[in-house]
Amino acid sequence: MHTVSPSQLPFTGRSTELDILERARAEAGRGRAQLVLLSGDGGVGKTRLVQEAAASATVDGWQVVTGRAYPLETAIPYALFGDALEPLFSTLDPAALTRLTRGDRRLLSALTPRLVAEVDLTQIRLTDSVTLAEQRLRLHTGILQLLGRLSERQPLMLCLENLQWADSSSIELLHFVSRQLGKERVLLVASWNESDRPLSDELRLALRSLRAVRVVTDLRLTPLTRDDVAMLLSTAFHVEREDVAPFATLLQDTTRGNPFFVDQTLRELVSRGALREQGGVWVGWHVDQLMLPPSVRELLLARLDRLSDNARLVGDVIAVIGTTAAHDVVRATSGLSEDALRLALGELRDEGIVIEQADGAAVTYDLAHPMMRQTLVAHVGLARERELHVTIATAIESVAGRRADREAEAIAAHWRKADPRVEPARSVRWLLKAGRQALDRLARREAAVMLRAALDRIDEHLPDEYVADVPMLLDELARLYRRLGEYHEVIAMCARASAMAERRGDLLGVAIAERRRGLAQQGLGRREEAIRHFDIALEHASASVGDSAQTEVLLARIRLAKGDCLQALGLPEDAKREITLAVDIAERLGQVPLLARAHRMLLMVHLWSGPAHRAWAHARSAVALAEQSGERNLAWSAHWSAAVLAALTAHTSALETHLREATRLASELNSPLLELRTMEIVIEYRAGTGEWDRAIMDGERAIAMARALDQTTLLARLLYWVSGVYLQRGDFATAKRLIDDAWEVSGAADLDLDRPFEVHGVLPACVARTSYLSAVGEQAQALALGRTAIAIADRTGYIAWAVYRLLPTLAEAALAVGDDSTLRAVRRRLEHDATHLAHPIGAAWVLVIDGAYALREERTADAIQLLQRAVATLEAVPYPYDAARTRLRLAGALRLSGALSEAKHEAYEALQMLERLGARPAAEEARTVLRSLGGKVASDQHSSRLATLTPREFDIVRLVAQRLSNKEIGARLGITARTAGTHLANIFDKLDVRDRTALGDLAREQGLHRAT
Repeated sequence: MHTVSPSQLPFTGRSTELDILERARAEAGRGRAQLVLLSGDGGVGKTRLVQEAAASATVDGWQVVTGRAYPLETAIPYALFGDALEPLFSTLDPAALTRLTRGDRRLLSALTPRLVAEVDLTQIRLTDSVTLAEQRLRLHTGILQLLGRLSERQPLMLCLENLQWADSSSIELLHFVSRQLGKERVLLVASWNESDRPLSDELRLALRSLRAVRVVTDLRLTPLTRDDVAMLLSTAFHVEREDVAPFATLLQDTTRGNPFFVDQTLRELVSRGALREQGGVWVGWHVDQLMLPPSVRELLLARLDRLSDNARLVGDVIAVIGTTAAHDVVRATSGLSEDALRLALGELRDEGIVIEQADGAAVTYDLAHPMMRQTLVAHVGLARERELHVTIATAIESVAGRRADREAEAIAAHWRKADPRVEPARSVRWLLKAGRQALDRLARREAAVMLRAALDRIDEHLPDEYVADVPMLLDELARLYRRLGEYHEVIAMCARASAMAERRGDLLGVAIAERRRGLAQQGLGRREEAIRHFDIALEHASASVGDSAQTEVLLARIRLAKGDCLQALGLPEDAKREITLAVDIAERLGQVPLLARAHRMLLMVHLWSGPAHRAWAHARSAVALAEQSGERNLAWSAHWSAAVLAALTAHTSALETHLREATRLASELNSPLLELRTMEIVIEYRAGTGEWDRAIMDGERAIAMARALDQTTLLARLLYWVSGVYLQRGDFATAKRLIDDAWEVSGAADLDLDRPFEVHGVLPACVARTSYLSAVGEQAQALALGRTAIAIADRTGYIAWAVYRLLPTLAEAALAVGDDSTLRAVRRRLEHDATHLAHPIGAAWVLVIDGAYALREERTADAIQLLQRAVATLEAVPYPYDAARTRLRLAGALRLSGALSEAKHEAYEALQMLERLGARPAAEEARTVLRSLGGKVASDQHSSRLATLTPREFDIVRLVAQRLSNKEIGARLGITARTAGTHLANIFDKLDVRDRTALGDLAREQGLHRAT
């Protein structure tokens, strides 16, 4: 073994992981795009694994492109994708590029600006009539299609390394592309270092979202085992494994099996002569301990200390450059002659510290491993590093010459790291240029970083020179921070902008800044403070002179924002007043997007307070106007609001329609928050319609995402929906944990009824706790808390929460304890509010209560009729849990009438549904009713196993109970007789029955033969 680089060591211990990558590539080659997420500690071998897989792919005729993120480039848009794709694009002639991009130069301007003419850098942003979100979506879609076209002739393996350092735009693009890839022949491999730094919020959310919505192959590399290290030594040094087994154990213990540390340790031992070749045989294996520095970093420093001064200087320069370093920039920065530089680079290559590669006509250099860069930079020291950044920025500018603007982001990245006191005017010029180029590339985070760095330098060193530019800079930053959800920064920028506008006598400027301050406070949940700023904005906008149309639009936007706050605080009448004034302005000016927003807000107000027909009228207007506007964000908002209305009024067909559109738009807009809000409705729908397993699975995932996004009000509602499923299934401990959490995060625990509060978090928390108290038999406490919740609903006017679950829960509690006065009050309230909201679940519960009264008054026939109507109404929604519970009440009424057979049938139907739902307490109640009616009840063992059947299997059991053959079952269900037989075999295993006869007997005992 001579001086070797890590890539020259034998590739051992990764056969399983390589097989996984090969299988993923095979799937992608068949037109099923794949995503592999590769993680592990630094030096564990992620890059080497990808290199081996890439080499195999290249042999098989695949295109392979690799991009690496670097710490210096976190503020350079799409740097990760550009690093991967620029070498490929640079080899194509203009005609081929035009065919690849379909003439859309925006794609190259975004990904590889150095390859396009300067004029094209400003062509990404479209007209002002297209929102930035829509522009970004179009750009991402264009890039997705470009990757698809790349894979048409040759399948594509796209490797993206070091995601922990990736810029936000690259992470956002990775998230979008990974989710949208379908039939393309693309294998995407994305890796990151778990130990280098905490993952950014953007990356954590992107990874969580990808794992939640598509099939992802997660691959985590672990250290090499002792056997792996022994195999590596045996192969690299051509020795028998038995001869090096003790040494392999010692080496594995010392390095903890980290391949990079193993490699660097072997280099050091060879360099010292501790391992040496004698007579063609390697010796030095028989040692008791390795006399080496205790960490890989110190080991690297020991190696670096043996370099010549020039080699060390060049290594420092390449490390501080921070990315692949062009030869001319290294020479200009180091100040060495060409001959001296060549010698220094040769020394670094021989030591395996630097890798040399061709980049088109240019020669570039990179360090062999990120740990080497970290070690060199740390050893340089902060002061010297800052000096080098100044020198590097100047060198890049000088080498680029007239093309320097194309290198603006790289130059600015170094100025941002340099001492801010050095040449502040020059650094500000490049920071502003880079920030605005990032804006042109629709890269919000990167633009904010560069522009904020420019603002900080202006404030500290150039306040007089840039006084006229600061208002525009504050405006740009305020808008960027708001889109990024960094509301504290928005508030700081807007407070400063408002004060400056006040000093200039610019009333409209004050109004704009104060509106943005209010929106930021609203984003933080501080709605009372937000309203204060909206009032200031209204005062200044109303007093301003100038463009009346511009002022009126601003006034309308302020009123809409204020109305939104008021409705969330439970002040619907005040909200309606503000929104109606905004509608008047929007209609007068013909502002379609503004009018769509106003109708959506009026929909939300009437959704909670009624009447239902007005809510639906505003829903139809909001959807039509939003679609007319062409703004997908606005269309999502309208469809989402209509879906919420449909869910709360149990309008199933409308719910499915609007939910489908909201889900599609949220996916297209690639917004985790919009998807989370859409998912809430899906969870609510599944919880109500009996898809409880899916509701729990989706709910637990959504709860985690709501916590990560700090969405406390939404979190409280999610906790409520999921806790309800656990409660009905009899898992009271889990339900209570979730309900207690909702109680805390919503603010219900410290509620002050004399102050405004987040009604859409507090009321669900109150409903959840009331339901829990009733379920565990604490009916008096349930009734007391329920009355408090009713008072909250009355005070805010948001009666939908009461009709939907609170009043039915109070009715159950009142029935349980015989509280006639409460029951009558609940009945009156339900009848009025259910009619007002056109709410079928509320109407069904009125029938249930009336049925209970009819039984008390011995009007059994009336009770049966009322309860039958209630069952039909609930099943039409569908609301199976409440329908099954009502069937048990109906069974009791039929028993009193002497119709035992019909009573038994209703009890059987209820039991079957409750067992399918897994509602254990209610199912046990149904068994008790059945036994009292003389019905046969399967053993608990069979009952629990019946609950494990899928809906299709349950249908087959019903038909077997009716003595149908496999052929007849297949015809009835639209499947083949063979498929029916396969299902039956699974059913036999699940129910532990011997054959079809035993299954039929069991099913008939359960009354399944009577089911339709």
